[in-house]
Amino acid sequence: MAHFSQDTTRAESTPNEWLPLGRQLGELANEWSGRTDLLAYVGGNAGGGAPACYNPVLAEIEVNLAVAFGKGVTPEMIGDLSHRSGQYEFPRAIGALYHEAFHATFSGWSMPAAMDVLEPEEYRALTLLEESRIEYHGSQAQPRSLPFLRACAMDIVLADATEGYEDMPDTQKSAWLVGLIHTRVEIGVLKAKDVADITKLIDDFLGEEMLGKLLEIAKDFRECADHNDAKPVLYGLARKWAKLVSDKSKENGEPQAGEDSAESLKDVLSAFGKALGEAMREAKEESATGSETELQEQEQIENWKEEAKAKEGKAKETQVNQSTAKKVFTTESGGTGRTNSALVETRLPNDEERRAAVVISQWLEKAKYRERGLTTVSSALPPGRLRTRALIQGKALESVGVFQKVEPWRRKVRKQTDTPTLTVGMMVDISGSMGSAMEPMASTAWIMSEAVRRVQGRTASVYFGNEVFPVLKPGQHLKNVSVYSARDGTERFDEGFRALDGALNLLDGDGARLLVVTSDGQFKHDEMPRRRHWMEECRKHGVAVLWLPFGGVLAGQALTNAGVAVMQDVYSATDSALEIGREAARVLTQVGRRNA
Repeated sequence: MAHFSQDTTRAESTPNEWLPLGRQLGELANEWSGRTDLLAYVGGNAGGGAPACYNPVLAEIEVNLAVAFGKGVTPEMIGDLSHRSGQYEFPRAIGALYHEAFHATFSGWSMPAAMDVLEPEEYRALTLLEESRIEYHGSQAQPRSLPFLRACAMDIVLADATEGYEDMPDTQKSAWLVGLIHTRVEIGVLKAKDVADITKLIDDFLGEEMLGKLLEIAKDFRECADHNDAKPVLYGLARKWAKLVSDKSKENGEPQAGEDSAESLKDVLSAFGKALGEAMREAKEESATGSETELQEQEQIENWKEEAKAKEGKAKETQVNQSTAKKVFTTESGGTGRTNSALVETRLPNDEERRAAVVISQWLEKAKYRERGLTTVSSALPPGRLRTRALIQGKALESVGVFQKVEPWRRKVRKQTDTPTLTVGMMVDISGSMGSAMEPMASTAWIMSEAVRRVQGRTASVYFGNEVFPVLKPGQHLKNVSVYSARDGTERFDEGFRALDGALNLLDGDGARLLVVTSDGQFKHDEMPRRRHWMEECRKHGVAVLWLPFGGVLAGQALTNAGVAVMQDVYSATDSALEIGREAARVLTQVGRRNA
């Protein structure tokens, strides 16, 4: 077939600007085929005229940029195909990739071995029937592939129909299209109404009896589940198909191979061939329009399911966090259960701490944060992302006399808020490793709470060790500096974060949100994954994070990768007030710009 290659060398390499796309397509092909060794080559000359082709020798899938994605498409227009929404923007390319991934999964038999054993027409029958066989098994294993396969089916048919198609006698030509089109209708990849003109021409020519025999062979062929050895079943069916077609061709008195020149065959068959060619071109438009509706319906269903799943998971998480907050913030400060920490000193803030609070509040006031808020806008002209489906739909409507304004370009406009509310959650580690830092940590807790109060923000603070207890509840004013001992043997970081999120709605709230953690970050093994999880959630939801280890040995790379600002060299909140304030403002500004 035109998209089934046996070349041992590649004609050219993927252009540098298309390498990220090639990597994405390779990853998808491996995912859909259950393999790990496939590579994707993307180029203008790839695919052998088809949207894509599979090369089992090189374990490679070639993707033709112009045929699969459309002429004039640039890498910037395609975006991230690893996300399902991106795949729906280019259904023809994704359908072609599904098809080749199914070849990589189900066409495990040897092509060279088949060519050595079978006659040329028998081998052609084998590869012809293999097309619907792999799509049959693939679509059963992955039903979501069906509308994508439909979106590119006629592109594949037209590419395969050029392979010696014009030189075939009418009987062979009709049988060829039975293998390419009728079989796809039977497995649900093509809709009968989309190809009705083609199938009528073929059915009238072949007759009901001949058509029935061909479809019976095709049915037995596609239902064969021996994907790695074609000899027991597939060879026999291919021979049967080839003989049936040859006998019918002779019965119709058609010139056979070697009896007439290819040129004379073209003259004899031109009328029937032209009629089929025109019908195939029309079927391509019908199929593209029909698949558009089917894709939209499937995408909507998938989005509903994803939203429902996400809402269910988020609702459960929110409920747990709110329940944790209720438990923690109704507990008296100092803890009543497992903690060994105790209040060792209560004092009024000194002058240095008051000045530090003023400095930090000034920096927080300067932080320019932009609130998240997205509106999707469609337009007839750039800028934005091109939606090829909208273009196809517009052309289809024009072809039937409906002139409707098409807006294929889509972009996101973000709402901006210049003076948002500031919400700050604070977590203080009271495990034994932080004993020497309890004085500066207590000072930081008061300074940050006072600074946030000065800018009319919301704040809450918890200490976490063997258990979690509050030092500052939401809406309270922390009047004194309270110093606790650090004698606990573990760190309940997960519970501490849940309590703050449940009380302040850090992750899903509006405005500027900052989490300040004072800890060396050396947690028990079961808490480390939770630390990574919550830091990543903060990054995703636009929560700035400032981490103060106060001399503790902190392995900060993982935190830095999650966008956490670690102030490793700060030992005193009062002496470093300027640096703390500046860094808090910086991370708020940085996160705000990223989400604006």
